[in-house]
Amino acid sequence: MQSRSDRNHAANVLLRSADERLHPSLAGPSYLVLRSRSTIFSKWAQQLGRTNLTVLDIGGRYQPYRSLLGAGVTRYVAIDLIKTELVNVVANGEALPFVPKTFDVVIATQVLEYFREPSVAIKQIHAVLKPGGVLLASVAACAPRFVDEELWRFTGPGLRTLLSDFAKVEIVPELSSVGSVIRTMNLALDTFVRYKGARWVYRRTACPVLNVLGLAVEKLHLTSNDQFTANYSILAVRAE
Repeated sequence: MQSRSDRNHAANVLLRSADERLHPSLAGPSYLVLRSRSTIFSKWAQQLGRTNLTVLDIGGRYQPYRSLLGAGVTRYVAIDLIKTELVNVVANGEALPFVPKTFDVVIATQVLEYFREPSVAIKQIHAVLKPGGVLLASVAACAPRFVDEELWRFTGPGLRTLLSDFAKVEIVPELSSVGSVIRTMNLALDTFVRYKGARWVYRRTACPVLNVLGLAVEKLHLTSNDQFTANYSILAVRAE
């Protein structure tokens, strides 16, 4: 059994991981998509304009976007297949253990690609949302496989098909095709650097340079093409 100090340490590690996702380092190969997602989610969270929110976080072992909802949250439930100090319920997103119309907001970031049947998970999410409830999600699109457990990648039209039960759906590319190619190049170089010391050097030299280049490309809006976008952010609203 873990001591209190061990539990506190584990919780602090998770909170640091969450902060690294919400406020990514320029020295990280996924800086561009994480920065963009934080900006998009922050805007959407501000648009909610509600108090007394009940929130479900699917895959919520880190909860990087929890703070964006501010003080309006009265109940925050995190589920995951792995129990951590921040997880309330060990459960599968394809079999949510909640009665219908329970939550105002569901957060599901980078988890749909792990489900055997994403359509089942989406129907479960739709069911547990209250009328007018909001899904905030992100999914991998044109991206490498990070772990063997990942099963899917998504396109914009495919997402609209999955989310057809929702009254309103907004799908935003987290990067343009050009920005995503730069991010993929950065990620590939970081992956193929074999030695820990060499990776440390890479992340403090070439990696930030590529990230700055990607930022410049995105700011200049050289293209609106999203054919190669790495990820999509999603806002979906259940009918009133």
